[in-house]
Amino acid sequence: MFFIFCGALQAMVPQNNVLRDDIRTLRTEIGGELSPMPVLQLHSREQVVVSFDQLSHEGRRFFYRIQHCNFDWQPAEGIFLNEFMESNQDEVWIDKGIESQNTTTLYTHYRFHFPSAEAKPLLSGNYLLTIYDDSSENPEAVAEVRLRMVEPLVSITGRVLTNTDIDWNAAHQQLEMEVKAERLAGDLRSGIRTIVLQNGRSDNAAVAIPPTAQMGNSLLWKHAQGLIFEAGNEYRRFELLSVRTPGLRVQQLQWFPPYYHATLAEDDMRRSYLVQGDRNGTAVIRNTDNGDADTESDYVLTHFTLEGEEIPNASVFVNGQWSYGNLTPSYQLHYHEERQAYEGVVLLKQGYYNYIYLTRSQKTQNGSTAATEGNFYQTTNDYTILVYARLAADRYDRLVGVATLRS
Repeated sequence: MFFIFCGALQAMVPQNNVLRDDIRTLRTEIGGELSPMPVLQLHSREQVVVSFDQLSHEGRRFFYRIQHCNFDWQPAEGIFLNEFMESNQDEVWIDKGIESQNTTTLYTHYRFHFPSAEAKPLLSGNYLLTIYDDSSENPEAVAEVRLRMVEPLVSITGRVLTNTDIDWNAAHQQLEMEVKAERLAGDLRSGIRTIVLQNGRSDNAAVAIPPTAQMGNSLLWKHAQGLIFEAGNEYRRFELLSVRTPGLRVQQLQWFPPYYHATLAEDDMRRSYLVQGDRNGTAVIRNTDNGDADTESDYVLTHFTLEGEEIPNASVFVNGQWSYGNLTPSYQLHYHEERQAYEGVVLLKQGYYNYIYLTRSQKTQNGSTAATEGNFYQTTNDYTILVYARLAADRYDRLVGVATLRS
């Protein structure tokens, strides 16, 4: 896995990923909230809950393997398992799953906690958990979970500006930030690297933007062109809580075996700022038809429609934290000339969803909100700053600080 650099140091940052079609609703949660890029403090009691569904009642067995990775998610060379994990086993088995009940789609729900008694991280940095299906003679990788352990050794401050180096209270937002590294020794300019993500999106991350100044043990980013982001718009939303009664922005519910189908109200390409609260792309699994959200929420083929003229030389995707930040065919909409609209279908578990539409041109890997959502400086966005260090005799990339700024 690697970073794909696009233009001025924008990159695709790998996130959680599903590798087989019968694995659905891969989620990482902290404190009951969806966290698509979980960060835990090293040697604390914090845990992430990893869960997923396998679309059958076949009672499959799953385990995961752990790999310590560098800043760029390449495997850390020369770091052995007993150095980064307090564990005596290469494979950690996942508890037997719970079969779905009162659903038309049969699935088995699996979950595990990390860290656990069987797997305790010893080093900060990036951890890749690869989940395997052990049902056949040769175990098959079915999903990847990426999480980070932080040892807080730096302080991070900053602000989000709407008066940017390219426009003033218009279509962009720009970050200014300072990293104080008084507890670190060495060449800070070359040894510290940062990643900045907007609303947890992996497609438009600002990766390894050089600091613009250094004052003692502090690195500064002011007027850094690489920290300018499209402002976007507030996220759209819908509620798919019942297969009997249409919820918020669900226009129609129908049963065509083997799935329920939910047709959402048509969306249009926005030309003005939407004044509404949102949750910046999150999703909450729940239902009002039955009881337990994890095992009694059904799967529904959800139909998205975005009306407007075809956008030349670009693909259109529906995007949210629940799509793992991926601009892949599973979340792509296709243009239908006769309807003058983009249409797409995604199999989703019942719940509450935030989403936006992104375009991707043929020349880049990063998404854009300009054509589909518009860009408005008033938009509320969360910016997560990750600070990595590899100084002096360090043999791996340490995650030494995390902070979130809100516009």
